[in-house]
Amino acid sequence: MTSCTLCEFPLTNKNIAIFDCGHTFHLTCVFSCPHSTLCSLCTHVPELLPNIGTDRQVAMTTDIMSKLEQKSLKPVQKWSVLQQFARTITPLTPKAQSFRDHIRHNKKLSKIREYGFIPEDAVKERIRWSDISNKYSSKDMIDFGFEWCHMIEMGIIPSELKKFTWVQQQHKLKLDANKMLQMRLTITELSDARYTTHQLIDLGFTWSILAQMGANVDTWSRFGFDIADIKRYWSPTLTQWVTAGFYDKKRVQQAGWPIDDVLDSLPTMNERCSGRVLRLAF
Repeated sequence: MTSCTLCEFPLTNKNIAIFDCGHTFHLTCVFSCPHSTLCSLCTHVPELLPNIGTDRQVAMTTDIMSKLEQKSLKPVQKWSVLQQFARTITPLTPKAQSFRDHIRHNKKLSKIREYGFIPEDAVKERIRWSDISNKYSSKDMIDFGFEWCHMIEMGIIPSELKKFTWVQQQHKLKLDANKMLQMRLTITELSDARYTTHQLIDLGFTWSILAQMGANVDTWSRFGFDIADIKRYWSPTLTQWVTAGFYDKKRVQQAGWPIDDVLDSLPTMNERCSGRVLRLAF
């Protein structure tokens, strides 16, 4: 086995610095030398410089992976009620040991990652998503590796989705209607999100899904869409219009829909619906 000539200890695949001349040393030994940019075994030629940048990145990545491996082999530590209470008080926890400790100590997610923690650790510790969302930016959370499955496990609520941009929701979280319904999303919460008609269609919110959530003549108005837009993007059938209550003049007026716009958008009255001729209640 080759040894580092600077410390005489064997060289491994970790913590190494390779100079352009081919000589290899421990990265830490190179940094400790007065002229760390020069190979100690060669004539000092200015262009023969070690690849310090790459080696440092490799060493950091290897260190993180090593911590992750050690952490996966370490059993999850269970705390007594007294210990849990004591760990909520920062002066009594001088050294952070859990994911929750690091959050309480206001550590950046990038730093927590370096300590060997991953999103699954937050799930295992039953950390609430609000504890993460209130402290970190959407970019930090995504870069750390949080995915939709983690967010659901940690109890994300619809209002917390507003922190993510439309691009992040589409391309990072890969959201769709079925995933969003895992939050027990209500029609009111969906309308409060202020999605456009195009965005709702892209997410896969069909008329049937919206109807099951409670979309009708009363609740559709909360989205702020014109009835012409609803007709254009969802193309409801005559039966769907009727079931949603758009042929009930009193409900239409109470919901604030312009009567003339409704009359212009609804199908003609001589069509049949559920085996009977419709009679407009206007």
